[in-house]
Amino acid sequence: MSRARKGSANRRRAVARLGRAHARVAAVRADALHGFTARLARAYGVVVVEDLATANLMANRALAAAIGDQGWAELARQLPYKTARSGGQCIVADRWFASSKTCSACGAVRPKLTLAERTYRCDNDACGHVADRDANAAANLAAWGEHTLGLCPCAQSPCVTQVGDRHPGGPSAESVRHACGGWVSAAAVPAATVLPGEVGTSRPRFGVA
Repeated sequence: MSRARKGSANRRRAVARLGRAHARVAAVRADALHGFTARLARAYGVVVVEDLATANLMANRALAAAIGDQGWAELARQLPYKTARSGGQCIVADRWFASSKTCSACGAVRPKLTLAERTYRCDNDACGHVADRDANAAANLAAWGEHTLGLCPCAQSPCVTQVGDRHPGGPSAESVRHACGGWVSAAAVPAATVLPGEVGTSRPRFGVA
């Protein structure tokens, strides 16, 4: 299009072709997102998602294009109403919950974890847990959801094991963590937000997006 003279018929045709290409990309993205969220809502009684600071992530020029192309905000918009329509529930974990830095095996929280580290390695010498970074975070989010709904194994007799992450900009006190991944109090991590939707009396199947 840059070679076409402004105001020329060739430029108008090029602009029209570009517009149609963008429209096709948007349609494919929308179809993929609707299909994905529908499958999640049908397959799981509870879906847990993170409240990611997408705007901050988009500030990273190396990631901005890839993140923008995924349509995270639209996915987060669709999940609550689709899970509710299927009789399920969507839980949004607070953005300060360190799902990636926290060891899903022992609850230890790493002080730093770079984006380049795709494998999680626990700093706790007594644990030494090693897992895929995203799988580790997903396990923590699933545990967060169970604890939020009172479905964790320690709901009646808390299995307190560890002190956890500090809320950056909140209270300095450390919060005590359940072995299941939940938190005893909101001293360091605020409570999760449970979006509308009914869950059956049986233990729901959890999914993490």
